[in-house]
Amino acid sequence: MTNIGRTKPRIGLALQGGGAHGAYAWGVVERLLEEDVELVGISGASAGAMNGAAIAAGFDAAGIEGAIDGMARMWQMISVKSPLASFDHSSIRQSYLEHMFQKSLEAFKLTSRYFSPYTPGLGSMDALRRAMSGSVDLARLAAQTSLPLHISATHVPTGAAKMFTGPEITLDALMASACLPDLFAPVEIGGEHYWDGGFTANPALTPLLSDEMDATDMIIVQITPFVDDDITGMLGDRMRRVSDIGFNACLLRDLHVLTELKEIAQNEQCNDPRLRAIKRINLHLISPPPTIAARGGASKIDMRWSVLQELRAIGRETAEAWLQADGRLIGRRSSMTQLPEDVAEVIG
Repeated sequence: MTNIGRTKPRIGLALQGGGAHGAYAWGVVERLLEEDVELVGISGASAGAMNGAAIAAGFDAAGIEGAIDGMARMWQMISVKSPLASFDHSSIRQSYLEHMFQKSLEAFKLTSRYFSPYTPGLGSMDALRRAMSGSVDLARLAAQTSLPLHISATHVPTGAAKMFTGPEITLDALMASACLPDLFAPVEIGGEHYWDGGFTANPALTPLLSDEMDATDMIIVQITPFVDDDITGMLGDRMRRVSDIGFNACLLRDLHVLTELKEIAQNEQCNDPRLRAIKRINLHLISPPPTIAARGGASKIDMRWSVLQELRAIGRETAEAWLQADGRLIGRRSSMTQLPEDVAEVIG
């Protein structure tokens, strides 16, 4: 256990999306919830929305233990329903066949946009729908009020972020939040079409600033690193980096604005309740280690259970290291006062 302050901090979790790499965030959040903190709200996009749904439904049923169990149950069900489940055994993973398997995934990822959205079953996200409905109590999720959950999707016609919360969080809303257009057909809700929330709010930070939530701390669990210098001339690497930049753009923008507003609010007399909320909350960013980016873009669609377990373990290790370095600041002050130096130097 780390030396967190005596008064139990009230934590709002902001969970970024990233496909199968959401299992890394599972490990991070699992380790954080083992600390003596009070979870008061979640905002998530894509895989972050899936994690948030499992946490909120589990929390409503059985508190923190239920939240932790909910994530494990969901990821295990996702792996069971994955078309790749039959490729998850040692004869593949511990031989040259694994290299061939990864190359096949990369080829599929590059060509999927041409046929996947129009393929019955795949385009309609049937496997993910079955996994979520089989592992998360969706009726409880829509009705629960014990842990506010906000998930984002992208409105296809306007490109604007659409936030779902409370009873609006249906199975369709969860699918919309995770609907990558190069893999799936748009999800229709109320006559409108939606794609992955990662394009416009990955994740949305504003919901965690509400007076009703009264969070003392916002912990942002990032899956895709801002900086990645390991880019080769290969098409797959270039496309992965294009995707990473797009999915990080909104988070980078929001963090830039939020840290600057927080500095202004701390140095000036604030009468605006929105600035007071920004001044009050402590900001923390848990960034992924280089080993996550090094896995390549195709690994984000690799839902094999052994791979998800590896990602979870990396997440736990990352959270443990962060807690040892900055955990004592939870409930006291921000560990993130400005953007990471390598990013701030470029945009500053």
